[in-house]
Amino acid sequence: IWDWNRQTGLWILNESIGAHDSSIVRLSWAHPEFGQVLASCSLDCTVRIWVEQETNMKNSSMRWRGLMPLGDSKAAVHSIAFAPEYSSLSIATGSSDGKVRLYSPTDPVRLSNWTVNCMIDFVPGGATDADGPLCVSWCKSRFSSPHMLVVGGSKHKNVKIYQLLSNVFVELLELAQYDSHVLDIDWAPTMGRSYHLIATACADGHIRIYKFWSDPSLAKTHLSDSLFVYDGDSDDNKDDANMKALDTSRHPDDASASSDEASDDTDDSEDSADDEDSEDSISADDDDDDNDGTDSDPDRSSSASGGGLYASDPDRRGRQRGRPSAPRSELASDIAVQPSVPIRRIRWNSSGTLLVSSSDDGVVRMWRMTASGTWREVAAVNAEKDAAED
Repeated sequence: IWDWNRQTGLWILNESIGAHDSSIVRLSWAHPEFGQVLASCSLDCTVRIWVEQETNMKNSSMRWRGLMPLGDSKAAVHSIAFAPEYSSLSIATGSSDGKVRLYSPTDPVRLSNWTVNCMIDFVPGGATDADGPLCVSWCKSRFSSPHMLVVGGSKHKNVKIYQLLSNVFVELLELAQYDSHVLDIDWAPTMGRSYHLIATACADGHIRIYKFWSDPSLAKTHLSDSLFVYDGDSDDNKDDANMKALDTSRHPDDASASSDEASDDTDDSEDSADDEDSEDSISADDDDDDNDGTDSDPDRSSSASGGGLYASDPDRRGRQRGRPSAPRSELASDIAVQPSVPIRRIRWNSSGTLLVSSSDDGVVRMWRMTASGTWREVAAVNAEKDAAED
């Protein structure tokens, strides 16, 4: 563990810990509001929690206190992730036995005695190390549906989204199934978007990015990624209606004046048409007696039966009637990395606009979305080449 010295710009060794009996696969930091808490998982089938003791000297073998190992898994633990800071202190672990376990401490002060609160049986019947790793990642947004978790990998090679409700993980949606193993997965911060971005790294050399809507009604109204145009609003009538609504909101006095003029014209026309209405009313009464009670005007029938702004949106209508709307997703991009080698790790930046990947060819690549909505490589760092030059 290293500390960065702001004055010198150098990294100083804080502590070297003998943590596990086998290779360490993943590390995860808890939010700083819980203190300096670090978790590690290993091929020895255990998870360790480490807490910094600031009163002890650095690099003294006593700076970090290790808690009791979490050994509930019967296979290698390949993924760990602390829950977001808006939640209570807890950690999700994904192991090759096909299960995701959620741990939390019974003593939030001493952070001791971590126990399993709930578990996801991602692979019914269990799995083994030969079936591939299991990856987990939390939804980092506190303003959308809380306590959501995405899980991917193992022998079924699929990706699913779960939500924690009353200490039980409920499956919301299955994103996709693959022909190759899912090696890593990361949920991007939303940063004001009406949808979520989830990236998966696969053994076939592909990075797949998905859009996910926990509230499908927002999928009809969100701004597009590149040209601030409403999805599905290419129709001229919708554009005219939006412009009229915008003008009305900007100039309410003009709108009221025009409405007064329209009402005056209507009054004049009604006065001149009173005689004709009185004569037509008699014939209309006769026609009504012969009418079967149905409206012959299809436009009026559609309007009265619940048309309007969200008539073409069944999810919005269902939500207004009290029925929960089902989440949905779509594949936003399928990036084929060249050369085709397994993608081991992917991570989003803090705003969810830049994606970083690392692969078996020793190259770290950075990806950003263009104005056309496609993802392209903007930078690459070859670790092996830089080491050879040094």
